Amino acid sequence: MRPLSRRLPFALVLAYLTAVVWLDLVTRAALRLDVYAALAPVLAAVLCTYRQTLFVGAVDFVLMVTRHGVMLPSEVTLVDRVGAILGNVLMVGAAVAVARLRRDEDALLDRVRATGEAAQRALLRPLPLRTHGVLVDGFYVSSQREALIGGDIYEVVDTPYGTRVLIGDVRGKGLGTLGAGAAVLTAFREAAYHRRDLVSGVEAMEQGLQRYHRSAEYQTRSQPDARIPPEEVRMRASEEFVTALVLGAEEPGPAGGDDRIHLVLVDCGHLAPFLLGPDGGVRELEAAEPGLPLGLGHLVAAPRTAQRVTLPPTARLLACTDGVTEARAPDGAFYPLTERLTAWSALPTAELLARLQNDLVAHTGGRLQDDVAVLVMERAPTEVSG
Repeated sequence: MRPLSRRLPFALVLAYLTAVVWLDLVTRAALRLDVYAALAPVLAAVLCTYRQTLFVGAVDFVLMVTRHGVMLPSEVTLVDRVGAILGNVLMVGAAVAVARLRRDEDALLDRVRATGEAAQRALLRPLPLRTHGVLVDGFYVSSQREALIGGDIYEVVDTPYGTRVLIGDVRGKGLGTLGAGAAVLTAFREAAYHRRDLVSGVEAMEQGLQRYHRSAEYQTRSQPDARIPPEEVRMRASEEFVTALVLGAEEPGPAGGDDRIHLVLVDCGHLAPFLLGPDGGVRELEAAEPGLPLGLGHLVAAPRTAQRVTLPPTARLLACTDGVTEARAPDGAFYPLTERLTAWSALPTAELLARLQNDLVAHTGGRLQDDVAVLVMERAPTEVSG
C-alpha cells in the first residue's frame, strides 16, 4: 500500500473522532454523542494499518476516560461511567484484534505473492532479452488478476547456432494453462541448444507436450475421480494444444559485412508476425504452409516446414498472441492492430511498445479477455568498446 493511501484513511478517522468529541462537548449532556467515538477504532481496523489502529484506539481510550471520568456532570452514576469506559475498552480491543488479523493476513499474502512471482519469473524471464546479435523487447499482460503470467509463453535463447525465439499461446487462459506452457518452454530451451535444425526443435517441443499429457500430474489434474474413463482423459489431452511461432536468427557476419537478419520461421498455427520496415511500411508475413498447433501435429503425415525470411538491417519483426488481435472494446469492436502499427511503425521500439500496451488497455476499457504477449525482434546495437 502506498504511503498516501495509508495516510488518508488515518487522517479521516482522526477527523471523525475529533468531530464526534467536539459535538459531544458543545451539545447538552443528555444527548451523549460520545458513544459514537467507539466506532473510530473499528473504522481504523478496517481502513488503516495496525500501528495506526493502535494509535486511534489509544487516543479514543484517553478521550473517553477523560470524558466519563472527569468531565461528565456529577449526577451521572459511577455505574454509568464505568459501563461507558468498559464498553469503549471492549470496542478498542476488538478493533485492535481485527487489525492484527489483517496485518498477519497481509504479511502471509505478501510472502505467497513473492513466492509466486519468483516462480513465474523463472518460467518467463523479464524483457528485454538480448543475445549476441538480436535484441527482443516486448510486454506481457495476464488476464488474471494478481498473476504475472498465464496462457501465453515466450523465450529467447542464445545458442551455438544463433538466436532462437519462441512465442506461443496455450489453449485457454490464466494460471490453469501453466503446465502445458512450462512443458513446451522446457522442451524449447533444451532443443535450442542441441538441435541445429529448427523443424527438429519443434518436433521436440511437440514430444515434450505429449509427455506432459501422459504424465501422472496431468492424469491427476484431468481425472479427479476414478469414475472418469481413460478415454475421456485422453480426449481432454487432445483438446489442449499450443499455437507457437518459432524463429531462428543466424549470427551477424563480421564487421562491415551483411547486417541483414536472416530468419527461419516455423509456424505452428500461430498468428503471422508483422514486418516493420525501415521506410515505415508494415507487412504481415503469412506462412506459405502454416502448420498445426503443437499437440495436433500427429493429425497430418506431412512434416512441418520452415520459411526463410531476410530482414533489412533496420527492420523489425513484431509477433503477438491473439489476446491482442481479439481484444474487444465495450461495443464489441476488435483491436485494429494493423492500423495502429502502420501509424506507429516509425517510433522507437520502447515507445512503440508502451503506446501499444496503453492503447490496448484503453481499447478494452481495462478488461482484457485473454492473456497478451507482444515481442519485437531487431538487430542488437553494436557494442562499442572503449
